[in-house]
Formats: sequence, C-alpha cells, structure tokens
Amino acid sequence: MNTQYFWALSLLLSCGLCQAESLESQWELAIAAAHGFTSDSALFETNSNLSRQALLQGALHYGTWEGQVSVIHKAKRGGSEDTLLVVEELFWQREWLGWDWLLGKRRLDFGVGYGYRPLDWFLPVERNPVSLQANEGVAVISASRFTESGELSIMWVDANAGQEAENELPKGLAVRWYQLEASAEWQFLGYLDDQRGINLGASWVNTYGEQWELHGEWRYQQEYLYWQEPQSPELASAPKQIELDNGWLALMGMTWANSRGHSVILEYWFDSRAWGHKNWSTLRDNSQWYQSRGALWDGLRLSSAQAYLSENALQHTMLVHWGLSNHEYHPKVDLIYTPEDGGIIFTAGFSCEVGSDWTVAASVRYFDGPEESASAQLPNQAVVTLSSSIVF
Repeated sequence: MNTQYFWALSLLLSCGLCQAESLESQWELAIAAAHGFTSDSALFETNSNLSRQALLQGALHYGTWEGQVSVIHKAKRGGSEDTLLVVEELFWQREWLGWDWLLGKRRLDFGVGYGYRPLDWFLPVERNPVSLQANEGVAVISASRFTESGELSIMWVDANAGQEAENELPKGLAVRWYQLEASAEWQFLGYLDDQRGINLGASWVNTYGEQWELHGEWRYQQEYLYWQEPQSPELASAPKQIELDNGWLALMGMTWANSRGHSVILEYWFDSRAWGHKNWSTLRDNSQWYQSRGALWDGLRLSSAQAYLSENALQHTMLVHWGLSNHEYHPKVDLIYTPEDGGIIFTAGFSCEVGSDWTVAASVRYFDGPEESASAQLPNQAVVTLSSSIVF
C-alpha cells in the first residue's frame, strides 16, 4: 500500500473511534505567494518566477492519541499544480510498567542549533524556510524512563513513513540519554541503522544569567554518500554518489537576548562530507562548457545540479541572526556566509499579528557571492514571499 494512503487511512480510522465531542482540534490556514528573480546559472533551466502555496494544518488530540494532518497545494504560473494530503504525525502514548511508551508516526527533533542541526539525522528538514512546508515525522516505537533530572529513551525508527520520500531511507535502533544539571543540558545519542552504520552524537546547552547562552552539537557517521567530485567535461561523465567512511559534523553557537525582545545568534558549523570551493568552481566551469556545446549536452549540464541535494554545500558555514519579538511585530534578519568561496545568503523577514488569530508576513531571500560560489549558482538570485495565516 502507498505510504500516503496508509497513514491517511490510519488517521481516519483513529478519528472514527473517537466521539466527536471528545476530539480536540486546532486548525491553521496559511497562504503564500513568491516571486523569484532568476540568476544566470547554467546548472538550472529558467522556470516560471511566480508560485503560489496554500497549507491547511490541523492538530488533533483524543485521549492517548495525538496527530497532525496537512493539506498542501502548490502551483506555478504556467506550470503544474499539485495537492497532497500529508499525515505529519499520528501516535499513541501512555505509561506502562514505569516506562512511557510511544507508537506511531512522530517528528524526532533533538538538535539545538538555529541555522543547522547536525542531530536531525532521522529525517532532516529545511531550517527557516521562506515557503510553506509540511514537516513529517518518522515511524517510531519508543520506551522512555524519566528521573528527576534526566531521561533515557530506546527507539526503533523507520524514516520510510515519510509520504514524500522517493528513495529507501534508513531504519534502525536508537538510544538517547538526556540530563539537566543546574543551568546546563546534556544529551547523548547513538543510532545503528541499515544504511549508515554507527551514528554517534551529543549536544550541550548552558545559560549564563538572563541574557547569554552557549550551545553545541557534534555528530559522527560511519558511512555516508558523497557526490563524486566533478571531472573534466570532455569525459562526459554523469554525476554519481559514492560511499565513503567516517564523516563528522560539529556546530558551536551563542545567543544573546534582552528584556526588550532583541535576540542575536552567532553560529559556526563544519561538515566533513561537503564539497570545497574548488569543487564548486569546477562544477561551474563544466556547466558553462556544456551550455556552450548546445542542447545535446543539456542532460549532463542539468544533472550536475544534483550536488545541491547534499545537506551542506560547503564544509565551513557561519551564521548571524537578529530578531525582535515586540508584541505584534516580529522582524528578523539572517546572514549565512561560507568563507571558503565568499558565498552569501541573506534573509530579511517581517511578521505582524493582526488580532489574536491572524498573522501577515513578508520576506526576501537574496543569494550572492563570486560567480563560482555555490550560492551564486543557485537558480534564483532573490526570492520575495508574501504570506498570511489564520488560526481557528
């Protein structure tokens, strides 16, 4: 049975067992329109610049059952339209024999970073998107034991519960230990899955007074897929993934916040699995060479863009964030910088609460850097988004 229909049927059956007066729900409707200003990248075809999205999202609760379901509609001017029912979460939870048991589909988010989370290794999602999206969970069976200051969890996880997953995703056994001591939080995770082997990770968060906070994450991955470095274009070789050993990631960051609602976040993360500046420069040269040879080479030229499917484009990344939470108004600015190639991704956003249930927002995301940088080779030079949401 198709995964989408399985989880949708499970949700309907679960709700069918519930009496209507006992089912608690909350719904949110969001709509968004975006306009992209295309770049001159040779890696992508020029597509329609205007897109529209609508997302109806409902949180459901009945007894020991919880769920979240979404209907998302995407459309491009002059292009295709698509509507998808997504069961983001649907799980049962209760205590038995001194353990808390959970069974079903749920999001497992153990990262502590703002711009990137190395510990989101079950089913990573885009951080701080400017578009609407439904974030799915994974199939999980877990048992958790709590103490006064910590938690021990044992989990069987299968990421293939994601309805939009096109390829076979990892599944395996995970263990998590969490501890709170005074102003510090510690976390250790281990995950043995059928595709990446041994995964180990840890995080740490510590607050200093009322304004300062430090946080960090670390992750080791025994096996990982790596996009093969681009070769000479005359070889006419299509990009492919190879398997390498011993990848690792690390993130360090700090947060400052004051009583007026201002907050500043600084982060740096490293990913040994990512490409370096030389690889992206060669990729640009190859794509332009293919483009100059005409349409017969378009297949190789466009397939090279698969390198962007990696979690991180470059090994070294820095982020600066500023935000203000001032009652109804919430402006924010994000700047991501990759020092290896000088690439920049700049995002400015503003949201305003109109009444208690209605929010309007606008954002602009700008991509810049030297011509051979990874950010400058993306299909859009800038994306402007307008959105609105209402809770009912």
